[in-house]
Amino acid sequence: MKKSLLLLTALISLFYYTKDAQASFLLEPYTGLNIVSKGKTESEDFDISGYTVGGRVGFQNLGVMLGLDGRRFAFDFDPEKSSGYEATGSSLGFFVGYDFPILLRVYATYLFSGEFENDKDNLKLTEGSGYIVGVGYKVLPYLSVNFDVMNLSTSKREFNSVTSDYDVDYSLYLLSVSLPINL
Repeated sequence: MKKSLLLLTALISLFYYTKDAQASFLLEPYTGLNIVSKGKTESEDFDISGYTVGGRVGFQNLGVMLGLDGRRFAFDFDPEKSSGYEATGSSLGFFVGYDFPILLRVYATYLFSGEFENDKDNLKLTEGSGYIVGVGYKVLPYLSVNFDVMNLSTSKREFNSVTSDYDVDYSLYLLSVSLPINL
């Protein structure tokens, strides 16, 4: 975590102290639906549906974007089965991307934090990490339609205040709409 914060500080300083550059502050809220998403443990595979809301905050300079990406999830795990359950989750990561002049955008995010929580059963999956790769198309100057591929893994399970190792891999596909605003 300390190395991640140091890297972010160095990148922000690079943008801030570039005298000839016209860097702008980037604020991009988004919301979307998960489509054809899956999860996997050692003993089972399961389907995931639900929605995601979040935002990217950072800087943009000559098309290059960088900053933080934070997300909140509301998922149904195995929604077609009676054994399915609902959970909420969150992730946080650093993103870097490029906003092409032809209204196309690409970005990648390294997730250094991720977790899921089911309040009903007092279950929490923690110590998540992974990555996101996305592409967006600006329909209007302040409206982008995006497609994200997210791979996230959690390695710990907390159940009734007892922590144990428990690996879960998630492959999530998100179709979203965002409002990229440069200030």
